[in-house]
Amino acid sequence: MLFASRRSQKEHATPPAPLFSCTLFKCVTLSTTRRRLIGGIVFMLALLAFVIGFTKEFFIPDLACGGLLYGLSIAACVILGGLTALRWGMTTHRAAAIFSIALMVLLPIVAMTMVECLNGVFTWDWYPQNLLLNFVLYYLFYGLVYVCSGSFRLSMLIVNPLFFLLGLTHHWVMAFRGTPFVPMDFFSAGTAANVAASYDFSPDYQIVIAVLLLIFLQIAGYKLRTPSMDIVLKVATRVFFATLIVVVTCLYFFTDQYAKAGLKPDFWNQARGYRRTGVVMNFCLNTKYLYVTEPDGYDPDQIADIVYGTLDEESDDSPTAAPNVICIMNESLADLRVLGDVQTNIPFMPFLDSLTENTIRGNLYVPVIGSGTSNTEFEFLTGVSTSFFPAGSNAYMLYMKEPQFSLVSTLSEQGYTNRAFHPYYASGWNRIAVYNHFGFSKFYSLSSVIPNDILLQYSQSGMNTEVLQQLVDEIYPDENVLLRRYVSDSHNYRKIMQMYENRDEDKPFFLFNVTMQNHGGYTEKASNFTHKVYITDPAVSAAGGTVPNTYPKANQFLSLMKYSDDAIQELLAYFEQQEEPTVICIFGDHQPSVETNYILELLGAKSLYSLTPEQEQSRYITPFYIWANYDIPEQTIDRLSVNYLSSLVMQTAGVEMPAFNRYLLKLSETLPVISTVGTVDAEGIFYPTGTNTPHDALLADYEKIAYNYIHDQKHRVDSLYSLSH
Repeated sequence: MLFASRRSQKEHATPPAPLFSCTLFKCVTLSTTRRRLIGGIVFMLALLAFVIGFTKEFFIPDLACGGLLYGLSIAACVILGGLTALRWGMTTHRAAAIFSIALMVLLPIVAMTMVECLNGVFTWDWYPQNLLLNFVLYYLFYGLVYVCSGSFRLSMLIVNPLFFLLGLTHHWVMAFRGTPFVPMDFFSAGTAANVAASYDFSPDYQIVIAVLLLIFLQIAGYKLRTPSMDIVLKVATRVFFATLIVVVTCLYFFTDQYAKAGLKPDFWNQARGYRRTGVVMNFCLNTKYLYVTEPDGYDPDQIADIVYGTLDEESDDSPTAAPNVICIMNESLADLRVLGDVQTNIPFMPFLDSLTENTIRGNLYVPVIGSGTSNTEFEFLTGVSTSFFPAGSNAYMLYMKEPQFSLVSTLSEQGYTNRAFHPYYASGWNRIAVYNHFGFSKFYSLSSVIPNDILLQYSQSGMNTEVLQQLVDEIYPDENVLLRRYVSDSHNYRKIMQMYENRDEDKPFFLFNVTMQNHGGYTEKASNFTHKVYITDPAVSAAGGTVPNTYPKANQFLSLMKYSDDAIQELLAYFEQQEEPTVICIFGDHQPSVETNYILELLGAKSLYSLTPEQEQSRYITPFYIWANYDIPEQTIDRLSVNYLSSLVMQTAGVEMPAFNRYLLKLSETLPVISTVGTVDAEGIFYPTGTNTPHDALLADYEKIAYNYIHDQKHRVDSLYSLSH
């Protein structure tokens, strides 16, 4: 009774008297109370403090309208404070219905503006049909929640924050790696979390504006009322939305109608597609390509005929030697001079530039930019091009579910001991499971370099680089184990030397190493890192000066390249003194994600969305080197995609190769580059992804073989990929 009495008193209590009340246009009522007014003012001041705290982000050199956007953001804070402070409503049912309909039309447009603000796009610059398609797509998502809840208000309050999170994620992914956020990236979330500490997540002006728009959406969405409807109309509207969603979804996933109408991802340049038709639209379009489908005309009984029909009738594939083989995929090892004229105060890779004796070297075309290391790794170890997989997919996360033939199994079948070494967290890119499927007998990771108790203290410190450095110095004094927060290439190679010295000398030695020193996050400052290389302006350089702060990310990367160059020199000097014949392959996994303006300056382009096929392909080039401590024929290869590289290593080492690897070497004579952005033939002609080529039959055959090798375990022709089957 006591509780009931209190509740009754509360229900019949007189509401606070309004400070003021008025009616506008005879249909809109405005009022406020002292409490609402104070709350609105506090909220406005908090928003103003938020915007003012990031004032400098609006006045960066590349933002011509920064002052205008800043003024509008300040005004938005005042407006949002006013909307919070005022109670507003409609005087008639008709006015309320018109108001609700207006909000239902306006809010999706504001939501689009919010998401595309994070994408650096103004939606009204789109073609009208793109604007309309996005409007309909946004409404389908609102409709999905409405079908479940029957409330327009809940639809807005639930879906708009999800749109914001999608836009924000895309914004950060584009900033950190230079490619869009695609559905496949969800499978890489664990790996992304491992390296997140090295990136700068500070809000920029786009995030500030998007936050203000999200707040407006939530305030306005809360005011939205579902129109009064009888039970029949309520059921009918929900059935309508449910039917529409099912029909649209089924037509997309189970027919080619949308693709024929041009509604498909821009596989050649996903970033361009995201700009032209929107983040939400392109993210949804990519979901259709999550799974690999069987190639047209695929018949497992014909795979062996394709392979052997390509090989020379008389081929001497008997082994001629069994040297030690060390393969090193060096994180972000890249020569930016493939993009244009790089001017620096000192050479950033002088040793590698001089490396010619007993060396095969060249330009390696890899499948990713800025991140996605494991796809390059997958192509190298298997010989399968990821260009046959759905856009943005990750082979390690999706397709490595069972034991797999590879370079590892081929060398193991010939008596090699094998090791994998990656001086970072073993869980990244699902490597523990994948390396087991490849057949590595031992996987050394970060815990093999730095004790787990130190890694735990480092994690508890909030991933503080200086704390990690101090802890490591206590057990490895004066050994330069770290460079920034990562294990240095120099220490990485010292560990390789130790593994080599502790090898089973009765067997040839094979090691696959993925380094970590040059990983992205090039704004990080650390006491253990000294800038050595600076980009210079030619005119300033001629006068004896430098411009060290123009491109800080690129400067840090080029300095890291100099550290890598020095470390590689130390590694090869060591093996040059060893008596056992040894072949060492070193290559980069992808180019770094540095300032876009610097990339454009090197390419001589206005934007990343207007690049020629040649310019786009150049962003996927890294160097490779195959060196031996004994005589091998020197060679420079202008173009080679990474799916061929392990076959070239085996050929150079003189070991026996399965038929598939010999097939790849033959294919490379006609199509030296098969990559995610296109192909390049032996004549140097570029063919972007999605265009017809004179070599489509060869590509179709290779795709069928790749499908048999990776996806069709039940009908896989093992004898093509193995020496012992």
